[in-house]
Amino acid sequence: MHGTTPRELGPAGAQALLTELFEPGADRLAHSIGVGRRAEHVARVLGQPELLVSAAYLHDIGYAAAACDTGLHQLDGARYLRTLGASGELTGLVAHHTAATVEAAERGLDVALRREFPTPPGELLDLLTYCDMTTSARGEAVTVDERFERIYDRYPPDHLVSRSMQHAEPGLRRIVSGIERRLERSLG
Repeated sequence: MHGTTPRELGPAGAQALLTELFEPGADRLAHSIGVGRRAEHVARVLGQPELLVSAAYLHDIGYAAAACDTGLHQLDGARYLRTLGASGELTGLVAHHTAATVEAAERGLDVALRREFPTPPGELLDLLTYCDMTTSARGEAVTVDERFERIYDRYPPDHLVSRSMQHAEPGLRRIVSGIERRLERSLG
């Protein structure tokens, strides 16, 4: 353990952990910080808890060398955070973000994912997924169309990630569209 306690996994502690685990300038770090900042905005506009922001910063922690195990970054990240004493709410959000169960099924890890980390109730998972699906690999705000285009450019059509995203795309688009409508009403 890195001496991190659940209390330190608030937004500031989450950012500190990211900078500890990812190289400066790495796309994964930039994306995670961008998703966290997007979540800060969403949480402020929609009156959501700090938990959303922490989960947003930490959603891709499973890509860090210290966390990699199964290759399913959502599961690996949630397991890693659990070793640091993170709450079940936080680990559940990380474990299930952005249609994780679809890729988990492709990898034969869906039973393990659901058994270890029950799907979180409520809207926080959709809000986290929205933030992820509207932030580029470099941490910039993008449309969901741009995000899918860049994902499909990065992975060949027969790649597991491409297949998973194609399967999940209609549901992810519905989530993004619904959150965009809520944000427009709240800001409107």
